[in-house]
Amino acid sequence: MNTEFKFRPIPFGWVAIHPKPIGVVQLIGGAFFGSFPTIFYRYIAKRLFESGYTVVARPFRFTFRHWPVAIGLIKEQKPLFNGILEEAKKLGYEYSIYEEDPCAKSSNYFWLGHSLGTKYIALLELLSDLEFKKNQGILEKCVGKDQEKQIEYSLRNADIKDISLINQPSILMAPVISGTRSAVPVPFIADLVDRLGFGVLPKPKQTYCLIKNSRLFQLTALISFSKDKIAQEAGTVRWLQDIGKKLFIDEKLPGKHLTPLGWLRGNDQLADTVIQVIKKLAERV
Repeated sequence: MNTEFKFRPIPFGWVAIHPKPIGVVQLIGGAFFGSFPTIFYRYIAKRLFESGYTVVARPFRFTFRHWPVAIGLIKEQKPLFNGILEEAKKLGYEYSIYEEDPCAKSSNYFWLGHSLGTKYIALLELLSDLEFKKNQGILEKCVGKDQEKQIEYSLRNADIKDISLINQPSILMAPVISGTRSAVPVPFIADLVDRLGFGVLPKPKQTYCLIKNSRLFQLTALISFSKDKIAQEAGTVRWLQDIGKKLFIDEKLPGKHLTPLGWLRGNDQLADTVIQVIKKLAERV
């Protein structure tokens, strides 16, 4: 059976389909790099594939409006995995894992994010917690009525089960939950963009508020890097560690913010750690 590592275009993603998958890892990269995940995250994806995982690289467009991107990613789930199932059957690969309920207790579905991609995973996790009748108060308190209405509108006609990450562990590499100033490095321009209503939404404070009030994130692993100035300036790592009751695993490795990137060659210590962490998370589910 052909075990060649190869990304195949399937609507809404690029997928390296393993002939005998032991799990499925969805990968969301950082700003710019996340738009071309098969190039910039190829090495770590290849290592995951060689360890038995089907790897789903989820590209996204760059925008300051993060809710529509996150909602788009999660609403694409069902047609994406229907496509993976059909392609696996066509190739003669084992496909029963794609027929499983990803939200089941015995699920072997995982999320791997880097930099801005970790914020999208956090938002996806938060969307899983939005049973609006019970949580409207928290949503309005954290993001305000305008964002609340936009989220509800974007999620219309969506089955909550189809957008859920329940029991799907996530690994956050060099997490950055940042605001407009990280994308617009001139402070007074960034502040002007925010005042005009064109800045990053949700803002870091709003995202932290939602995470703090969420019932989820118990299956979240953090991988940070010793010389990561970007994540340090954003303060995301420290904040996540300060609410450590939400973290299942907390690893710190040598390296910088862009250590997860790699085409033909990447960071073996990081790849080994990610694979080990996934195995530990699988035991926890």
